[in-house]
Amino acid sequence: MKRKIMTVAASLLMASAVIVNAAMAGAGTEPDLKKIESVVKRYAELDMFSGTILLAKQGKPVYSAAFGQANKDHGIPNRLDTRYNIGSIGKTFTATAIMQLVQAGKLKLDDKLVTVLPDFPFPEREHITIQHLLNHTSGLGNYMEHADYPAKMSGISSVTDILPLIYDQKPLFQAGERFSYSNSGMVLLGAVIEKISGMSYPDYLQRHIFTPAGLIETALAQEHDVLPGRSIGYSPRPGGGYQANVRAVMPASADGGMRTSAMDLLRFDQALHGNKLLNAKLHQQMITPIGPVPFMASGWFVNRIQDRQLVGHGGGAPGVSAEFRRYLDDGYTLVVLSNYDDGASPLTEQIEKILFGLPVQMPSQADADYSRAQHFQRTGQTEAALILFDQLAGSKSAHLPSLYAGARLRIISKTEPEKAVQALAQYIATASADTTPSLSAAWWRKGNAYELLGKVNEARQCYEQALKLNPDEHEAAKSLAALNTSK
Repeated sequence: MKRKIMTVAASLLMASAVIVNAAMAGAGTEPDLKKIESVVKRYAELDMFSGTILLAKQGKPVYSAAFGQANKDHGIPNRLDTRYNIGSIGKTFTATAIMQLVQAGKLKLDDKLVTVLPDFPFPEREHITIQHLLNHTSGLGNYMEHADYPAKMSGISSVTDILPLIYDQKPLFQAGERFSYSNSGMVLLGAVIEKISGMSYPDYLQRHIFTPAGLIETALAQEHDVLPGRSIGYSPRPGGGYQANVRAVMPASADGGMRTSAMDLLRFDQALHGNKLLNAKLHQQMITPIGPVPFMASGWFVNRIQDRQLVGHGGGAPGVSAEFRRYLDDGYTLVVLSNYDDGASPLTEQIEKILFGLPVQMPSQADADYSRAQHFQRTGQTEAALILFDQLAGSKSAHLPSLYAGARLRIISKTEPEKAVQALAQYIATASADTTPSLSAAWWRKGNAYELLGKVNEARQCYEQALKLNPDEHEAAKSLAALNTSK
């Protein structure tokens, strides 16, 4: 018997909402606040979002709201001052601290790791610079992928606790060679901050960033620490309901995981842009792209939307989703904090579209169920994902993305390839020429399914059809070449 797709009553979500609208500050076109509010409410009604949103112009809030529950067991609502785990947004605080040490003349961006952390056990310490660590080009990887990390995670409470894991992972490539996002690199920067300042990483942040910026709801707190006003993170359970992330979320350190509120992130934003934490030159240097990719500055991601520049960072972990963006040319700051997996990013993208006059599509119940299925797929819960994909694909109006996604998952997991063939045949018969994923991709996947069934001729025909529709379908070309080689 198929499990029932869970929905949450809109009345429960809306009861915890607090909405504040204010007149737009400054010159320029005002955003459509009513449209923003309607989109945010729709995400909350569908239980796609639980958290807090804050949009400001020139530092003055113009829209803010809170939805859902910070603690489901006790029915405590999220509020505007709720403290969320912000994941990797904490890296921007680490970057700011490093630039403060540069400003104070205690550190240089071209200093080698060997001069500040001589205990780093690999010869690459002679080549890795502070700048390499800041823009993720150091060649270091992710200490959370160390085989011993799961067993040691609960005992981590400081930067020093993580160093043995990092020191046991050889660098993956030569420093400066390419971009590769590295949590280990950011933790090393935390160690640099401690070594140069003579203070613990949390104490440095408190004295040199939190206090000067006026942050009153921010702390580098661990899950076992007593912290008023905190949210509990939640991940969906197969079959309905949620599970708390208390035992699953990573310990807070220099690579992320601090607790803060939306208003405190706005205060941090204003302190940076008001030159309270860094002088104008070093602040600009910190948010200017450097290195082999155009989207990475020193601890900050940068992008352009309609020729307008934005700088920011996101954060994600089990039960954690956060976005912090500053639109430099327009004076907007957008903070979206959620205690749901993937709760912040999709909503942030929609608000951003409204800000810049781009088309917005309201989510449907099918979108909410599809998002939940994608979560189960990402977290390796294949059976739960397939149940939802199949429910959506078998609905009165077949959900095309679910047809394709269910077939793809069956192919990847090598389960029920016959059902994958059937779903892709339906997808191909229903989809239009501009549907995403493309028809050529669907033919390629159908060929994959036939290969799993041992039907080589049918697979070859599918690959050839994919290339006929799109000669640049490289995956189909590789699959066909491999098939012909194995004859």
